[in-house]
Amino acid sequence: MRQIINVLLRLPKWYGLTIILIYSVMIAEFVKVLNTLFMVGGIEKVALMEKIVQLNYGLTIVSSIIVWILICLLFHLMALLFDGKTTFGSFLIVAAYPYFIPAVILLFAVLLLDGISIKDSVDIMQLILQNDSYKIVIKALNYSFVFYYLLVACIIHYLYNLKWLYALLSVAIPVVSIYAVTELFKLVM
Repeated sequence: MRQIINVLLRLPKWYGLTIILIYSVMIAEFVKVLNTLFMVGGIEKVALMEKIVQLNYGLTIVSSIIVWILICLLFHLMALLFDGKTTFGSFLIVAAYPYFIPAVILLFAVLLLDGISIKDSVDIMQLILQNDSYKIVIKALNYSFVFYYLLVACIIHYLYNLKWLYALLSVAIPVVSIYAVTELFKLVM
């Protein structure tokens, strides 16, 4: 694994950035397909709505890149707290490559969701939530990020020269913290 990380470090930086850009575009496509499914329920498409959808597409791409940087920063800071030693730039580039897994799953998700047909239904949300394709897509996306986090823990273990426990904690603590804050806000709202 250490040899793989060394090879990834020697690759041109734009390879990793290309993977992140592909992932970001796939996220934007996924959101666009979901928005299209919800707009089938009788919302008339006007020029203003088209501009809002285009703006949403661009903002989704930019925000997914920002989220990648922030998540990697959290992982990096946790690894530094456990006495890891590497630069943020090298970790950021190597941590881009595991995003290939969620990007491929998102491609399949867009293709699966594109096949959902919605008839005139009163409750589109319930119809989508009960759709088997949608359930498979959401499960696949969630599991792809489990693999991503495990790969990032491996990267942290070898790149930062940390014990496996510290590498796993460097990933688990930020992920669990973000999840806990999200659940806290759900309780408040």
